[in-house]
This record gives sequence, C-alpha cells and structure tokens, in this order.
Amino acid sequence: MIKNVGTAEKIRNEILRRIQGSADLDDNCRECDVQTPRMVDPATNGGCNWVIDDFPGVPQECRSSVKAIIVEMMREYEMN
Repeated sequence: MIKNVGTAEKIRNEILRRIQGSADLDDNCRECDVQTPRMVDPATNGGCNWVIDDFPGVPQECRSSVKAIIVEMMREYEMN
C-alpha cells in the first residue's frame, strides 16, 4: 500500500480533523487535542515512522477512540 506523506503538523491536523468529525466520539471527546507526532524507527514501530507517545489533552474515557484514529492514520501516513 502506498502511504500518504506529510509533515508532523499535517499529520497532527488530519488526526484532529478526524477526531472532530468522528461519529464514534461524543461531543466532549471531539474537543480532544493530541501532541505533534515524532519520528521513530519504523522497524521498531510496526512499519510506521512516527508515533504519538503521550495523551495529556485526552480524557481517559476518550483515549481508546482517539488511539484507534491514530492507529488508522499510522497505516495511511508516513512522516517526512
């Protein structure tokens, strides 16, 4: 599969757009914020060259849904 390529900020903005538009999240969770992704070795990260480590702007009840969006993005995007 050919991945989209984007900067850390572009990836973060797309994650935030998907969170805000997600039908799986209630209104409180749609306002969640995520950190900017950082580069990692894709060999140690399931083939993806970026990761978001911490979720200080995401309430506990929203984390699993937000993480699912991030996992989907990790399959679709490579960071440049």
